[in-house]
Amino acid sequence: MYLSEDYFVFHIHEQGEQRLLQELERRRVIAERATERAAELAAAREAEPTDPAQGVTDAARPRRGIRALLPRRPRPATA
Repeated sequence: MYLSEDYFVFHIHEQGEQRLLQELERRRVIAERATERAAELAAAREAEPTDPAQGVTDAARPRRGIRALLPRRPRPATA
Protein backbone atom coordinates (compact mmCIF):
# COMPACT_ATOMS: atom_id res chain seq x y z
CA MET A 1 0.00 0.00 0.00
CA TYR A 2 1.30 3.43 -0.86
CA LEU A 3 1.62 6.20 1.70
CA SER A 4 -0.23 8.56 -0.60
CA GLU A 5 -3.32 6.32 -0.38
CA ASP A 6 -3.24 6.52 3.42
CA TYR A 7 -2.92 10.28 3.24
CA PHE A 8 -5.82 10.47 0.80
CA VAL A 9 -8.08 8.43 3.10
CA PHE A 10 -6.98 10.49 6.11
CA HIS A 11 -7.75 13.68 4.21
CA ILE A 12 -11.26 12.44 3.31
CA HIS A 13 -11.99 11.54 6.95
CA GLU A 14 -10.67 14.89 8.11
CA GLN A 15 -12.95 16.73 5.67
CA GLY A 16 -15.90 14.64 6.84
CA GLU A 17 -15.21 15.56 10.46
CA GLN A 18 -14.98 19.24 9.55
CA ARG A 19 -18.31 19.06 7.71
CA LEU A 20 -19.88 17.35 10.72
CA LEU A 21 -18.62 20.07 13.08
CA GLN A 22 -19.92 22.78 10.75
CA GLU A 23 -23.32 21.08 10.54
CA LEU A 24 -23.52 20.75 14.31
CA GLU A 25 -22.64 24.42 14.75
CA ARG A 26 -25.26 25.39 12.16
CA ARG A 27 -27.91 23.34 13.99
CA ARG A 28 -26.93 24.93 17.32
CA VAL A 29 -27.31 28.44 15.86
CA ILE A 30 -30.69 27.54 14.35
CA ALA A 31 -31.90 26.12 17.68
CA GLU A 32 -30.75 29.26 19.53
CA ARG A 33 -32.55 31.52 17.07
CA ALA A 34 -35.72 29.43 17.29
CA THR A 35 -35.77 29.65 21.09
CA GLU A 36 -35.11 33.41 20.98
CA ARG A 37 -37.95 33.87 18.50
CA ALA A 38 -40.29 31.74 20.61
CA ALA A 39 -39.44 33.84 23.66
CA GLU A 40 -40.12 37.05 21.70
CA LEU A 41 -43.47 35.73 20.50
CA ALA A 42 -44.44 34.63 24.01
CA ALA A 43 -43.56 38.06 25.40
CA ALA A 44 -45.52 39.75 22.62
CA ARG A 45 -48.55 37.55 23.30
CA GLU A 46 -48.53 38.45 26.99
CA ALA A 47 -48.21 42.18 26.30
CA GLU A 48 -50.99 42.49 23.71
CA PRO A 49 -54.70 41.74 24.06
CA THR A 50 -55.65 38.44 22.55
CA ASP A 51 -57.21 38.82 19.13
CA PRO A 52 -57.71 35.43 17.48
CA ALA A 53 -57.54 36.92 13.98
CA GLN A 54 -54.35 38.90 14.56
CA GLY A 55 -51.59 37.84 12.22
CA VAL A 56 -53.86 35.41 10.40
CA THR A 57 -54.16 35.52 6.65
CA ASP A 58 -57.38 34.90 4.80
CA ALA A 59 -56.20 31.44 3.81
CA ALA A 60 -55.96 30.38 7.46
CA ARG A 61 -59.44 31.55 8.43
CA PRO A 62 -62.23 28.98 8.41
CA ARG A 63 -63.99 28.74 5.11
CA ARG A 64 -67.56 29.83 4.75
CA GLY A 65 -69.68 27.61 2.61
CA ILE A 66 -71.82 28.88 -0.25
CA ARG A 67 -74.96 28.56 1.89
CA ALA A 68 -73.57 31.06 4.39
CA LEU A 69 -73.25 33.59 1.58
CA LEU A 70 -76.80 33.09 0.26
CA PRO A 71 -79.76 34.96 1.79
CA ARG A 72 -81.64 33.03 4.48
CA ARG A 73 -85.04 33.23 2.82
CA PRO A 74 -85.48 33.15 -0.93
CA ARG A 75 -86.83 36.33 -2.43
CA PRO A 76 -90.03 36.14 -4.44
CA ALA A 77 -89.38 35.42 -8.07
CA THR A 78 -90.07 38.29 -10.46
CA ALA A 79 -90.95 37.50 -14.04
